[in-house]
Amino acid sequence: MYEKSCRAPPRSHQKLKAICLLASLILNSRLVMFFKLGIVALYIQFLGSLAAASQEDLGFTFNGFRSKDLGLDGIAQFTSNGILQLTNATQLRVGHAFYPHPINFKNSSNTSTTFSFSTTFAFAIHPQTPTLGGQGIAFVIAPTIEIPDALPTQYLGLFNGNNNGNSTNRVVAVELDTIQNTEF
Repeated sequence: MYEKSCRAPPRSHQKLKAICLLASLILNSRLVMFFKLGIVALYIQFLGSLAAASQEDLGFTFNGFRSKDLGLDGIAQFTSNGILQLTNATQLRVGHAFYPHPINFKNSSNTSTTFSFSTTFAFAIHPQTPTLGGQGIAFVIAPTIEIPDALPTQYLGLFNGNNNGNSTNRVVAVELDTIQNTEF
C-alpha cells in the first residue's frame, strides 16, 4: 500500500499545533490527476491566523482521497473509481482541492514566533494528450479558500492580472511546471 503522510516535528523541537501540507496523486493507482493545456492548481488551504485549539502536535495520513477529506472547487471532481481529477479536456479551466480544516502556523500568544512544519507528498500528472503540456500545478498555503477572479494559465488559478505579485495576497505556493516557461 502506498502511503502519504505528514508529521509534525517532536513536541520537544517545536510546540507545533498544526503542520502539514499534503497532496498525493499516484499514477497507476487510485489517485491520478488529469489535465490538458489548462492550468491545474491544487490548493491545500491553511488558516494560519487562528488561535491554537490544543497543545497537541498534529500529523495525518491520507491513503487515498474521499469527499470528506477535501473540498473541491472549479471543475475538480472525484471520479467514480476514486480518482481526484482537477481538470478535464476543457482548455483554460481551473480545478481546486482544499484541505478543509484550519492549521495554525503561529502561537496566538506570541505573534513573533511561527511554527515549522514538514510534509511529504507524491503526485502524478497524466496528460490526456502526452505531447501537449500545461502550466503545471501549485501546492499552496493560503489564509482562505476564497480565490475570486483567479485565472488559469500563468496565474495558476491563484491570481489574475491585477493582483499577481501583490504582497497582500499572503500566500506561499510551490509551482511544479509541466512545460518550460522561457518568460520565467
